[in-house]
Amino acid sequence: MVSRRTVLTAGALGAGAIALSARAAPNDAPSHEHDVIIVGGGFAGLTAARELKRLGQRCLILEARSRLGGRTFSTSVFGQPEDVGGQWIHWIQPHIWSEVTRYGISLVETPGAATPEKVGVLTDRGLVTQDPAENFTMLQRAMRDVCAESRELFPQPFAPKLDDRLVKLDHLSVQDRLNSLQLDPLTRAAITAYVTTNVNAAPRDAGLLDQIHWYARAGHDMERLLQACAQFKMREGTVRLINCLRDDAGCDVELSCPVRRIEGSTSNVAAVCDDGRKFSAKAMVVALPMNCWTDIEWNPGIRPEKLAASRRRHAGSGFELHVLVEGNPGSYMAMAPLPNPINLLYTDKRDARGTVMVGLGTSAVEFDLTDDEAIAREVRRLMPSAKVKAAFAYDWNADPYSKGTWCNYRPGMWTADGAAMRAQEGRIVFAGSDTADGWRGFIDGAVETGLRAARETATVLGLRLSA
Repeated sequence: MVSRRTVLTAGALGAGAIALSARAAPNDAPSHEHDVIIVGGGFAGLTAARELKRLGQRCLILEARSRLGGRTFSTSVFGQPEDVGGQWIHWIQPHIWSEVTRYGISLVETPGAATPEKVGVLTDRGLVTQDPAENFTMLQRAMRDVCAESRELFPQPFAPKLDDRLVKLDHLSVQDRLNSLQLDPLTRAAITAYVTTNVNAAPRDAGLLDQIHWYARAGHDMERLLQACAQFKMREGTVRLINCLRDDAGCDVELSCPVRRIEGSTSNVAAVCDDGRKFSAKAMVVALPMNCWTDIEWNPGIRPEKLAASRRRHAGSGFELHVLVEGNPGSYMAMAPLPNPINLLYTDKRDARGTVMVGLGTSAVEFDLTDDEAIAREVRRLMPSAKVKAAFAYDWNADPYSKGTWCNYRPGMWTADGAAMRAQEGRIVFAGSDTADGWRGFIDGAVETGLRAARETATVLGLRLSA
């Protein structure tokens, strides 16, 4: 029986944050004399602020939440610090790996995802237990078929080039590709569960091209892709690196300051917040999730492709569920295709409390994350011996400053809107993991775009970059 139920929603955004706002700007009124305004205090915004400081620029970060971190969130789960947003990194992600090296961030591994001792696949005929090597070989073979064109389309995954081949494939969904493959029932269940977890949405809603790009940026290698998605986490949580970036950036920060209007001219830009305060500067970096662009009044307007993509939203809209179970079931991973609500369940950590399992699914609307019995029932379907003690979830879809989970473009979005989404608007440049050329939807993508935004902003300001 579940003894404690916790679901954090938008109303609790700052309640459990660990040290995220500890280094925020002091309460005295901030200076309005800034060179650059940065809208959004996640990894992209903070990276841009740090780089611009090195160019001698004074930056002001306007953050809607009561904490820094964006779609990463270090909070308390079952009485222990834990990340409930973006968290996994890997050495094949060059930008974030450079940052953890720079600041000496120590890492831990996720045993159930990186080195499971047993794997379960839920099929129409029940739960099938597999040796991990057998499961990997099956997934590897299927993923090669799903992403058959990866080497041809993305020989340089971090510098993708749109051409007729990409346009032709971009109208297809992940489900379209799955439907075209001849797979045995067990393989179909496993690969469908896997790609459903990747896109954090129903495969029919996610673009095939984006999934092929995932595979390509992992070196067209299934083992590296599995590791990149769920192997290493920061031992002290993402908050540790956020605070390092904040300290290095040395900029002013205004928390709980949602921006509702952005004004631009040929000589300056301004951001008007909900409370009526107006901040002006010579340039601006907008480092917000693409789903939130339509919440801002733009004067003058921005490219219609940006707004069309924002209204449509990217596909990522699922949930991350943390479940505390009794005892030590070992390093375990289970997968289940739709319509099962939990598509992936794996061992995250073990201690005196028991074992924490993490579950990922596609819909926090269809699966009630406040229903204790439903959670326990679905966990037992994937892990029959589990005795659930407590559960925790954070609903990123209900978070007004996220409106979804990690980014996966919908069919047609890459080629129709992608270039415009990255484009500069006068003295305003755009950042955020949703616009990354590389690991879009990951922390690495956020850092990549923060570096790009700083470079583009320097050009706007007429600054000379180091050779």
